[in-house]
Amino acid sequence: MVRSKKAVRRKPKEYLSPSERQSLEGEKRELETTISEMDGSGKGTPAEQIDVGRLQGEIKRLDVAIQERTPAEARGIQKDKYIKEEKVLEETIGTGMPTWHEMRKPSMNPGAVRKHMNWCDRNQANIERYRELQRILRPMDPKSIENLRKEK
Repeated sequence: MVRSKKAVRRKPKEYLSPSERQSLEGEKRELETTISEMDGSGKGTPAEQIDVGRLQGEIKRLDVAIQERTPAEARGIQKDKYIKEEKVLEETIGTGMPTWHEMRKPSMNPGAVRKHMNWCDRNQANIERYRELQRILRPMDPKSIENLRKEK
């Protein structure tokens, strides 16, 4: 008798933040520069010790990582759905969010820290989804959750 396997849960795809993407692209450019500088090197130089195949493999690995973790550009109906979801999340996240005044001067606002901690616990999943939407809709300049915080 064969036992059935449990369904494997896949983790949702994580997208690169702008700084992570720039870092990977910078690393890739650095490796490409190293390879191009080694082309003119002769025998007996330190460049002879570097494994070009390993460097090219590393470049390929970085390319795959950048491609897989960069979201496809949202278009048409899908983009409209994302924007609608973003607005709903902004309203949900903004509800009960401590104000700038409460966050800057917690000594003048007793209970502000506990209020913030409770708000974070309630909205953790919404915040993660909001960040994911920002990386899809605005990959190079995502909105921050702090923009939703009221002044007073």
